[in-house]
Amino acid sequence: MEKIASIKDIFQQTNRLLFSITLIPLLVISIFYTRNILIYRSALANVEEANAVSTIVQENILEELWDLVFGLIQVTDYESGNELGKVRLAIEEIQANTTTAKEAATLDVALRTLDTLDNYISEMESNIANGRPFAENEAIMVQVDAVTVLLYAILQDFVSVEIELAGKTSDDMLVSLYYLILFELVIVLIIVYYARKNNRFLTQQIQEPLNDLIVLSEELSQGHLDYRAKEPEVAELRVVTESMNDMARNLHVLIEENAVKQFDLAQSELRVLQAQITPHFIYNTLDAILSLAEQGNSEQVKTMTYALSDFLRISLSKGQDWITIEKEIRHVEDYLTILQIRYGAMLTFAIDIPEEILQTEVLKMILQPLVENAVYHGTKHVRRAGKVTVAATYTNDTIQFFVADNGIGMQAERLLEIRKRLDQATVDDSGEGGYGLYNVRKRLLLYYGNHASLDIDSTYRKGTTVTVTVPKIT
Repeated sequence: MEKIASIKDIFQQTNRLLFSITLIPLLVISIFYTRNILIYRSALANVEEANAVSTIVQENILEELWDLVFGLIQVTDYESGNELGKVRLAIEEIQANTTTAKEAATLDVALRTLDTLDNYISEMESNIANGRPFAENEAIMVQVDAVTVLLYAILQDFVSVEIELAGKTSDDMLVSLYYLILFELVIVLIIVYYARKNNRFLTQQIQEPLNDLIVLSEELSQGHLDYRAKEPEVAELRVVTESMNDMARNLHVLIEENAVKQFDLAQSELRVLQAQITPHFIYNTLDAILSLAEQGNSEQVKTMTYALSDFLRISLSKGQDWITIEKEIRHVEDYLTILQIRYGAMLTFAIDIPEEILQTEVLKMILQPLVENAVYHGTKHVRRAGKVTVAATYTNDTIQFFVADNGIGMQAERLLEIRKRLDQATVDDSGEGGYGLYNVRKRLLLYYGNHASLDIDSTYRKGTTVTVTVPKIT
């Protein structure tokens, strides 16, 4: 088997002095790359461990706590060993392997979130020990669910931090590569005496692999993570090339895995929201259609059937997350049309949307849950005819939607409580309008980040207005 030459061997053939000149820089470069490779591998190990912990958080913690609530696990057995304790130990071990303040700070947030979970669990254990009603622990589990989702998100943030650290390590290696090229150019000037004899050999064994590494670095910097450099015959450059190829390959895999997990999280929020279109609404609508048909009211049967069909079609939208404002408003109009036929003169509605924004895309199903809230928690609680108004305004950068009703409204204390729950991302235990608002706000944050907002204003016995602000997508 042919021996793979090193840079030292190549220059040793020309002169001992040149070997001495090159030895120290090469050692420094090797140490630098070794250090960066160790940092990179540590980041990879942290990512793998964090993903494993995320899986436990997502799949095991809630199941184990429900077993505790239902009495399938005794409190003493739970305290002697549980999944939450394993998660804490794992996070502390990961934190011990971190090298930057940003990593440690992210894990500190995760540990504080675990402290919050421990407080909830202690409260549930106290309830169990004191024989408190099951509903109290069930209510606490709603909070536990939200905190668990938050913990999962924090761990995914840590994964992103580790990927960013790995990317920075790659950049450092790229900078060192340019210094290596500069060093080689200086060496070429020094050994110009020997250049004629060794020019072709040096070009084939060193310059071409370096050019391949430059191309690889440029491709990676442009986001082309599928690009791979050919492995050279020179030992040192082979190590660098293999490391950079492995780094590109692992970065590609990690980015794809993280993107899939974030997408799945967002999709799960939409599925939860779509599940709120209860069978009762569909059953009641079909019953109303049947009743109208028996009465011979063919026009209203036709109108109601079309509205239900269009409502369900837009709800599904072939799995798309974004639809035009025109479809979003049709979705609301279909819903209100069905309710108006069912309730007759007790419900009216008005829709005022500027034509200029009808073809602008927005996140699907951000208005229908608010309209449903307006009807079932607003207008149904007053004796006068209910009215729901849906309107919109826009600027160059934002669009604002308004869903208003003339229903019962809320007293100041209740309004303050709902606003507080929205800010804390917790669901209203009473079920009085909190879940629809909470779900819409959470999906707005998932898809728009801090560029979107949901605000609520209400006057007791006069009505409620919910305002949704989103960036205008052009």
